[in-house]
Amino acid sequence: MAHPAFTQEAADRPTAATDKQPSALPEYIKVLEVVTAGVDAPIEPVDRKLYSYSDSARLIADGGIWAWGTTGRPLAMAKAWKNRNGTQTYAFSLTSDELAIVRGPQAKIWMPEKTQVEPAELTGAPAPDPQSAVRLRQLKEQARRFTAHEFWNPDNSRFELRLLPQPVHRYQDEKRKIDDAAIFLLAYDNNPQILLLIEMLRPAAGAARWQYLLARVSSADLHVLLDGKEVWAQDRTPGIVGTPTDYYWHMVTMPEPTNSP
Repeated sequence: MAHPAFTQEAADRPTAATDKQPSALPEYIKVLEVVTAGVDAPIEPVDRKLYSYSDSARLIADGGIWAWGTTGRPLAMAKAWKNRNGTQTYAFSLTSDELAIVRGPQAKIWMPEKTQVEPAELTGAPAPDPQSAVRLRQLKEQARRFTAHEFWNPDNSRFELRLLPQPVHRYQDEKRKIDDAAIFLLAYDNNPQILLLIEMLRPAAGAARWQYLLARVSSADLHVLLDGKEVWAQDRTPGIVGTPTDYYWHMVTMPEPTNSP
């Protein structure tokens, strides 16, 4: 099974607009057109895979986490992987308080009708430190307060999820008055199931504080606990794949035919 892989330097600091690097995006990401609903300008993806994984038990190969939005909180994120039959799956998850539209290959369209993320105050957290390196340590410490489990198969077996220790993305968001933030993954083995966003919010008045948001990247029945108390739960998605108007949906595309010589 593949081990996690991501750019540690990028994960250890907020992403700035000037951090642009030469794009090496795979074709299956380049073909997606992602926009904020009501806005024509496309949203560019973060120009690196945030995380790599495989899951032999669930027949997933060459899996990865991708995000759209090079500054601020991502508009959307997705798990993308190859299936054994050659199809490509994009498991899109809306991570913004704004709606998105994604146009993919073979006339596939994802157009969620409502959002899923709801900020909640992270009570009991220390005051955010002015130094970025110290805040990173604080972010990791606060992430460890979360635990999660899921119910997946027809027998309703329970699977414990583990927090991957390093954040896969760090960002700032001036529009939302977020000075620092990080995205962590709660995973089954190495397969991400839940996105945990922890953000340092600096309101117009008052002291800076922490908040958290949760989003699914799994079709399972999901449960998240903070300090041992359940704070978030999601039912299974309909038919595993969901529907293209849901805030989480599997866009599955067929392999392109090859021309015989």
